[in-house]
Amino acid sequence: MNRDQTIRGRQTMTKKTMWRGGVAVLSGALFAGALAMSPAQAEAASFAVRTSASTVGVGDQVTVTLAARNVQDVYAYELALDYDESVLAYVPGSASTDVTGSTYASVVDGDLTVLHTKLGTSPAAHGDVTLVTATFRALKAGSTKLAVPSLELVATGGGSTSVDEVEGASLAVDPSAAPTVVKAPKISGSAQVGRVLKVSAGTWSTPGVKTSVQWLRNGKAIAGATGSAHRVTPVDFGSRLSAKVTATKAGHRSGSATAKAVKIAKKATSRTSVKAKSAVKARGVWKARVSVAASGVSPRGTVKVIHRGKVVRKVKVVDGKATVSLRLGAKRGKTSVRFVYVPQSGVKASSTTVKVRVR
Repeated sequence: MNRDQTIRGRQTMTKKTMWRGGVAVLSGALFAGALAMSPAQAEAASFAVRTSASTVGVGDQVTVTLAARNVQDVYAYELALDYDESVLAYVPGSASTDVTGSTYASVVDGDLTVLHTKLGTSPAAHGDVTLVTATFRALKAGSTKLAVPSLELVATGGGSTSVDEVEGASLAVDPSAAPTVVKAPKISGSAQVGRVLKVSAGTWSTPGVKTSVQWLRNGKAIAGATGSAHRVTPVDFGSRLSAKVTATKAGHRSGSATAKAVKIAKKATSRTSVKAKSAVKARGVWKARVSVAASGVSPRGTVKVIHRGKVVRKVKVVDGKATVSLRLGAKRGKTSVRFVYVPQSGVKASSTTVKVRVR
């Protein structure tokens, strides 16, 4: 068979079964008269898969080699290299060998299938040879076994030998390095109870990262505070708030950076108001509805009710509301009732006075 015939024969082999048939075509057309490997020689030969590294990172390339030792009279061969396609991708055109001749390689049904033949009167290969060297790119973190499920050797005279024992190899793919912060996240806004603080995502060394946020109070995570904005609560008063930004990208370890903390030293300002009738009968019951408002805060605490210089009631404030029922006595005329809001931590006190006519 001349070189043109060999190439044309290869071009028709588009499926794995046809690749297998390629060996038979080569076997029947090679020079007659020479003997295939003897059983003793086959036993002495050994085959092993080797990798340029046992561990690589996502995106790295790795060289995979099928090495043969002490082979005799190898004129052509066909092999299949099996690997996990979700972890590794064959780099097209990278397959080669140190055995002279023509090499054809293609990924068929998830295996890298290689067909090699010498040409014309070229002498067969003997001794230690590399049957194939191929380059792969790591796609994602994980591991894969590299195995040779089939290897067939063809001697000069056309006889073929199937190799059943080929030492495989394992390859681990680690995540790539974590993104590092280039410009640190920064907190903006008023450090006051009831106000909203925001944190920037920062900029990162690795393009295309996704960021997530965890707000911290004195260095400890605040439950549920995972957005880019955080409304300062009364519980935050007196503490130092910061935000940890984590950058992630598929195939990479995660990186993080923490924004400089801010001290929450300002309380929320409250305002107390009362709705009530302006007059009440002597010895009658006077009712008042108290409202306490504070920007960004649902006020809690108590309201002290002061009449004629004495605290006559203490009522609980729930969601900024309280109701007061009071007897103002039998003395007719104008009187005043003072309402003093005693807040929870982080909110300023406030008060109001209401004039009432007892008739």
